[in-house]
Amino acid sequence: MDKSTERSGFCPSWGPLPDFLDPPPLPDDVKMQWAKAPSGAGMWVVSDYHLARQILSDKRFSRSLAAGPEGAKMGITDPSPESIISMDGQEHAQLRRLVAGTFTQSRVAELQPFVESLVTELLDDVASRGPQGDLVSGLAVPLPIHVICHVMGIPLEDRNYFAGHVAVLFDLTSAPVDGEDRTLSLIRYMMSLIARKRKEKKRGADLISVLIEACDRYGKLTNRAMVTLCLAILMAGYETTVDQISLTILDLLSRPEKADALRNTPSLIPEFVEDTLRTNPAVTTTFARMATESVEMAGLTIGPGEAVVVDVLGANYGLPEADVKNSFRPIHLTFGHGVHRCLGSHLAKIQLTEAVRGVLTRLPPVSLAEDLHALDWKTGHATRGLNRLLVSW
Repeated sequence: MDKSTERSGFCPSWGPLPDFLDPPPLPDDVKMQWAKAPSGAGMWVVSDYHLARQILSDKRFSRSLAAGPEGAKMGITDPSPESIISMDGQEHAQLRRLVAGTFTQSRVAELQPFVESLVTELLDDVASRGPQGDLVSGLAVPLPIHVICHVMGIPLEDRNYFAGHVAVLFDLTSAPVDGEDRTLSLIRYMMSLIARKRKEKKRGADLISVLIEACDRYGKLTNRAMVTLCLAILMAGYETTVDQISLTILDLLSRPEKADALRNTPSLIPEFVEDTLRTNPAVTTTFARMATESVEMAGLTIGPGEAVVVDVLGANYGLPEADVKNSFRPIHLTFGHGVHRCLGSHLAKIQLTEAVRGVLTRLPPVSLAEDLHALDWKTGHATRGLNRLLVSW
């Protein structure tokens, strides 16, 4: 099946998908099917919205077993078994409580002026180089790395280093030549930064300082666990947001009438962002979970030890429009569901909202500088995204 199948609704080109996924919309009777992941492991792929929600909240499907030595992996760069993303139960809940306060809606709202000023600075630089610019290198890449580093307390001078090293954590299909070296370099850097922050007489309210306090004063976290947690947050907060920004701006500019409407009524931008998260998500699948016992679903049996992943794209498209319109809160699965729902969803949405607002207000009216069928898509990554998004004015 052609993985760039055209669909109506937001843009003609869907872009490349992992080989084991079919482009939505899927036939109504395809709710779950056996497939081979990029790693070569066999697993169940669930594309039905209601089944997906059930799996993501069902304790019979374990992340820790899937992340263990015998677990079926999506690719070579699945999270470490020691990562918060790979934990179940109380172990997961304890780590999540340590960082949850940093990512509450109210705390994230305080960052809005900071994010807005970053967007302004970045887009003013793009505009100064006109009459054509790349909104991936000019906006989508630098914005999330500056924001997540600000939240974590990583010094300004180190942020370009991070941008160059973190991408290695997202390659699904092949190991970059220097991938292991870059991963070890990130670990060493994080250990060094934690050591430096420990020596500070007065620590800030950044996340790493909060975790040091939890480690040193309350004994709730080991140094090794702190490093792993910081890298997991960095991983979750960077690449996915980079790609979602590029897809959201693509969605915006591929529908000029929508851009005009939002330019005239900016209060509708958050609604547009939410809808694009549902219909054009950067995240293609969840990480695998492993069944701890036999589970009957959709007339099929998931056996003990068999892996299951949720096809986020298919599940989101299986969500009835009536449910979307009648819901008072977002119910798509782009940020997951259940205990592993993305902690940084509010942080991602404020960046998306300010990015859209900035493109509409800080730049002259812009249009795509390339045909939609000629877009330069990323391949071999855990997320959908663009290598570049050229615009002109």
